[in-house]
Amino acid sequence: MTKTAEKLKHLREKVADPDFQQSRGLSNEVSYYILAYEAQDQPLVTEEISNMRQQLNRETIGMDIVEFNLYQIMWELLDEMGIKQDVLEMEVNDGIDYLTEQLNNALEMTSSENMFVQYMQQHLPEEPVIAFVTGIGDIFPLIRAHKVLNTMHQIVTNVPVVFFYPGTYDNLSLSMFGESKEDNYYRAFQIN
Repeated sequence: MTKTAEKLKHLREKVADPDFQQSRGLSNEVSYYILAYEAQDQPLVTEEISNMRQQLNRETIGMDIVEFNLYQIMWELLDEMGIKQDVLEMEVNDGIDYLTEQLNNALEMTSSENMFVQYMQQHLPEEPVIAFVTGIGDIFPLIRAHKVLNTMHQIVTNVPVVFFYPGTYDNLSLSMFGESKEDNYYRAFQIN
């Protein structure tokens, strides 16, 4: 069994645990978790997320799992703003650095209530759920995971949140694909 498969098995067990579901035993910390994995294990992670969403639901564990794919959310938000085509052209005409800057401005990534966080807040059902955040590697380097994490915990506080991160997390810093270091983030627990 690979290290990623072991982490996914452990997550499956945690998700079914009432203490995890109710955020008990966290010393007043937010119920945020990061499952860091090797990028080449993405197909395994995607398949297991789908399996968990189908198999672990209100009937089996008393809660549903809601998935927020940041890549899909980004395109939905850009489409709603009417700038989706402009963004596609911007990368070709102006380069990735300019595109990254403009996307971060358009999606209000420096705001404590950036558009990703607002989207999740608006789309969280009222009944108890567990939130899975995916697509983090797909939006890199346009949007950095720590920008979502650092603002999300101020808004989404009443449900357990699991970030699926293709890279490493050492309880202090994130490193996308194990190579590109992001800003520090220390409020999430590792899924090992």
